[in-house]
Amino acid sequence: MIMRLVSLCVALVIALVFSLIFDGIGRKIKARIQQRMGPPILQTMYDVSKLLKTPYIVSGGLMFILAPCLAFASALASITMVPVGGITPISFSFDIFVFLYVIAMVSLSLMLAGFSVQNTYANIGANREMMLILSTEPILGVALAMFALLTKRLSIEGIAYTIGVIDYRFLPLLLVAYIILVYTVYVEGGFIPFDLAEAETEILEGPLCEYSGRLLALFKWALLIKRFTLIWLFASLITIPFVAPVFSGINTVISYILVLTSQLLISLALYCSIAANEAFTARYKIDWAISLNKRVFLISIIFLAMTAMFTL
Repeated sequence: MIMRLVSLCVALVIALVFSLIFDGIGRKIKARIQQRMGPPILQTMYDVSKLLKTPYIVSGGLMFILAPCLAFASALASITMVPVGGITPISFSFDIFVFLYVIAMVSLSLMLAGFSVQNTYANIGANREMMLILSTEPILGVALAMFALLTKRLSIEGIAYTIGVIDYRFLPLLLVAYIILVYTVYVEGGFIPFDLAEAETEILEGPLCEYSGRLLALFKWALLIKRFTLIWLFASLITIPFVAPVFSGINTVISYILVLTSQLLISLALYCSIAANEAFTARYKIDWAISLNKRVFLISIIFLAMTAMFTL
């Protein structure tokens, strides 16, 4: 119980802090690839802290104010259901479904924010976010369903600790599940070319164009935490089954620190790879993105059916 409380505090701290630092690292990598100096790594942290000190202007009704708070709370709730240092702060049976719901609430809040104001750009951004979430969330659900079928578990912690002992005959399907998960992390994280809802140079940040001050800071922070959580989920499903057993025979606290460090390093490596890819990628049109998501979803459904056929 004590370790879960410690893990909860650690989860909240790393989500709040490293989501900002990772974004700064990503901005620096893209700048270097494009032969620019780029902002300092802590620039995102400076931006958010400055916005938090700035008053906001209310451009809509009650939902305009509630949406960023809901997004921020949902983003923080999502990280508590993912293993941190090998221990999940909040773990229970069927928490995989709650995780899907909570992570979707961040996008839903962004969509509601765009529809809460009478602004063409905000409405366009909200429509795009709605189309993206409807085409992407099912893919994330399929990826997690494949992991659940392969491990016979319906909790994220149970899945993470069982992946390493599944039948070797299912390894090709496990690899496919990882590939689908990586794709979903990229799309759900709003990385280029899938940053269609905000699209700063096209629709002036879409749903967020009417936001300012503290409310804008909460929204941007929530979106970065969501991005970080999805990457952390992938890192956890790599670290817990394949790296954590190496440290299982040592002191509990030391093992916790080593597993946590491994998760951070794998998360950072994935984030840097994504940031490097962003530097060479142009934004998609919304119809291209939806069409691609449809094709990936259909392919993933085929593999899900195969997984069910071989494991049930």
